[in-house]
Amino acid sequence: MSLVLALELDSRLRRRLLVGVRAGAAHGLVDRVHFASDWSDLVSLALLHPDSPAFVDPSYPSEGRHRDPMASLQRKVPGCPLVSYGKPVADRTGSVVDNFGLVARLTPGVNDSFVAIATTVLKAADHRSVRNLAQQFKRAAPVAAAATMLERVIRDTVFPCTVGALAANLGTSATMLRRRCRAWGMPSPKKLLSLARIYHVQRLASWSGRPAGAVALALRYSGYANYARSVQRELACTSTQVRKRGGAAYVAEQLIAALTTPGDSPPT
Repeated sequence: MSLVLALELDSRLRRRLLVGVRAGAAHGLVDRVHFASDWSDLVSLALLHPDSPAFVDPSYPSEGRHRDPMASLQRKVPGCPLVSYGKPVADRTGSVVDNFGLVARLTPGVNDSFVAIATTVLKAADHRSVRNLAQQFKRAAPVAAAATMLERVIRDTVFPCTVGALAANLGTSATMLRRRCRAWGMPSPKKLLSLARIYHVQRLASWSGRPAGAVALALRYSGYANYARSVQRELACTSTQVRKRGGAAYVAEQLIAALTTPGDSPPT
């Protein structure tokens, strides 16, 4: 069961979270939003569903001796994708408390549109897989700058991303980005983006239990045929074969392998 976990005091934010999940891109991929009754309940739920994103109001009262219950939750369930959703909390000195380990931070009235909520769900779900892939990039990339670029590729490809947009996010031009990939002996940015998009479809299909085709449409492929062609072009197999070979883990392996075998030929 694919869940979104939440611990929210504000009834308005609870309703907003429900609508964002039901009306946005996450619609159909999430079974339900489960609201915890307190921090202990949230920890129990996170242990049962460690890859489900947890939206937490930072002002929710702590229990016992925990000065920072969000940090305590992360220590107890380090794989839990934690999202801060509420007004920032200040400590006694007036400084805003900066909780560690957050996947995202949504502030009411600032960046919590329904689109932002749904997007956050899809980016945060199964975040352990994304984090592990980023660690593999650091080991496999020829230089540190290449690892930084690859991490950005994964971050920007839950939804469609062009080479130009990727380059802009990295503070460079599309032409320079292509030159860097060639100089580093890596595949073209376009190929990396295509592989990363397939990776996100597969990891969210595994997390949600939905068919890859349904996930591909939620991630804004124009149609399943378009996704299937991308899989065939980049991996020389079908989406079903990708799933049987390990799904997202298989695509991650091929993405890492492609770093040392650039070119037009798909990895084997």
